[in-house]
Amino acid sequence: MSRNTVIAGQAGFSFAGFLFGQTARFGYNLVVARLLGVDALGTYALAIAVIQIAEVVAVAGLDSGLLRYVSLHSRDPLRQRAVIGSALKTSITLSLFVALLLLLFSAPIASQLNGSRLLQLTLCCYAAAIPFNVATVLYGHAMQSFRQLKPKIIATQMLSPLFLLLLTILFRYTAGQDAALFLPFALAGAGAFFWIRSRLFTISGVVPTDILHARPDKVMLAYALPFMAVSLLSMMSHWLDVMMLGMLTDTATVGLYHPAARTAGLIRSVLLAFTGIAAPMIAELHTGRQNAEIGRIYKMVTRWIVTVVLPPAILFMVLPEAVLSVFGARFAAGGAVALLLLTAASFLQATFGLSATVLAMTGHARLSLINALSALGLQVVLNLLLIPSMGLNGAALATLLLFLMLSALRLVEIRSILKIHPFGHALWKPLAAGLSATLFLMAVRPWLLTLPSFVGLAVGALLSLGCFTALMLLLKLEEEEREIILKHLPFLDKKPKP
Repeated sequence: MSRNTVIAGQAGFSFAGFLFGQTARFGYNLVVARLLGVDALGTYALAIAVIQIAEVVAVAGLDSGLLRYVSLHSRDPLRQRAVIGSALKTSITLSLFVALLLLLFSAPIASQLNGSRLLQLTLCCYAAAIPFNVATVLYGHAMQSFRQLKPKIIATQMLSPLFLLLLTILFRYTAGQDAALFLPFALAGAGAFFWIRSRLFTISGVVPTDILHARPDKVMLAYALPFMAVSLLSMMSHWLDVMMLGMLTDTATVGLYHPAARTAGLIRSVLLAFTGIAAPMIAELHTGRQNAEIGRIYKMVTRWIVTVVLPPAILFMVLPEAVLSVFGARFAAGGAVALLLLTAASFLQATFGLSATVLAMTGHARLSLINALSALGLQVVLNLLLIPSMGLNGAALATLLLFLMLSALRLVEIRSILKIHPFGHALWKPLAAGLSATLFLMAVRPWLLTLPSFVGLAVGALLSLGCFTALMLLLKLEEEEREIILKHLPFLDKKPKP
């Protein structure tokens, strides 16, 4: 099977899973906004920011370590089991310690974020989910290192957010608002973990005793720790706008900002879908010193990402009021500009984010760490400058400026070090189709805004996707796309069979 087909097939399922997960999380934010209120949504956003940063510390970069070292020992199953057991034992132990620390320091953290006792209690309840979430992530990456991405996607992007959404609705109408905010997160994490744990043996051969008796793998840990620092800085950067809004404003402002951030984040799911399968493939190619093939995959995947993200990006940027109106009129009025800016930032991140994966999987951990550290420092400065004067729009603008500069920096580094770039000759096709679709949607925007909010949004989405797709077909697909389409839809092949 060609690498094109492997990437497209795995990424297709991955994208479907990420899309499902993002939709469920979008639904969760919608439920919290509608049923629990703006303050509760802001409290959730601040709590989840702290929890996800804590989880990165507990994972300790061993997710990246698994992807690399399991691939390196592909001809030694016993060594692979030892690597997986060591990573799982180390991370699960760390997760218990991190959860305990968070319980002990929940009060000062909540106070620093201008949160009430509600935030403190939410942090304590969410801390119980950390060991389950960390174990789920490591189990998923262990299976991903065997190019089996589906279990991780199902557990983390489908079951967990779906459980969270359904349990929130259940508790809201059976136990009250506080229970609906406190309890579902930990229960959803536990449910996803118990689903995935039974599948590790089938794919990797690892059994519980391999984890219990595993010894620390110092070589893998030394490789993983710089990636923990990179991931930590990346996660802090991801949530810094929310946390600094909390520190500089209040939970209500965070609540208004979070739906815009979550909606724009739908675009990033495309990048995560492709990097999930491309990362171990790039690592394997680098081991074989196949830089030319890495460059080809880099261009091809970048084009595919741009093609997929353009229709929703166009919709979010041209009709931000209609998109946010599903949360309520207050969100549409307060967050439309922020959604536009954050969508532009997410588009840059999705389009050029594969550069970070290429750097990581080709052994440039220190450079990745320097990039992440520099980006975090710059983001702090931009937020301090812009939030006091512009509020939530300042946080969104800071995010856009950050990704603009970070994308340019990574492109220069990739070009200088590996002599490759993401700009294939066929990239002009989705860009031209996207520009044309944008102009068309802008022309009909006044009419769309006269329609009821849900109707206008639905019509706008159909027009954005339909116009873009029609133009892409007119411009003709590349050979890679035709190969994938004909493999999965063979009835479209009109060539005579020999």
